[in-house]
Amino acid sequence: MRKNLVILGTSGLAREMAMLAEHINAIHHFWHIMGFIGEPGCAVGTNLGVAPILGDDSWLMDQDFIADLVIGIGYPKIKEKVIEPYLKVRERFGFPSLIHPKATLDFRRVELGMGNAITAGCVFTCDIRVQDFNLFNLNSTVGHDVEIGSMNVINPGSNISGSVRIGDRVLIGTGAQILQKILIDSDVTIGAGAVVTKDVESNQTVFGVPARRLI
Repeated sequence: MRKNLVILGTSGLAREMAMLAEHINAIHHFWHIMGFIGEPGCAVGTNLGVAPILGDDSWLMDQDFIADLVIGIGYPKIKEKVIEPYLKVRERFGFPSLIHPKATLDFRRVELGMGNAITAGCVFTCDIRVQDFNLFNLNSTVGHDVEIGSMNVINPGSNISGSVRIGDRVLIGTGAQILQKILIDSDVTIGAGAVVTKDVESNQTVFGVPARRLI
């Protein structure tokens, strides 16, 4: 029997997460996609292609059905804030990692936490540790001996080289390059196309080639 799947968010990324679930379903038939959860005052009943907007977070908390939840939000701190109350009712909600059939990942060589989303074309090599609720968007790569925390957003075409360490709530822009053995602390934003050649301390924004701090 298929599990219920609810997507937190109503943006384009939320619709992409629904599409990711559909592509997985085409092979494994895991989920019945119930719909999307929006902000208070959202247009309940609006069809977003595969399913409607069901309500807001309060509505979902008041229901009695069991469901898997997927985050369709592209901003790390908002992701964390949205998912936090649901983690307190784990008896009702599951947090599966969604992995596209066309992603390259070997579970003998990659340790993966809960609630991650790995989209088409992503490549993971070996001896990688990933914690919870990260998004790896289209065609991003992760090299050997990388450690990644939670609530990070890695945007399309980003490349993370070997032996990199990434904290929590990091936003990596489209096409960014993280060179080998770099440490990126928590709450960092890396601009699109940046080439990171040295460690980045927490709460910094860096951009450019090579990446430099935004003052």
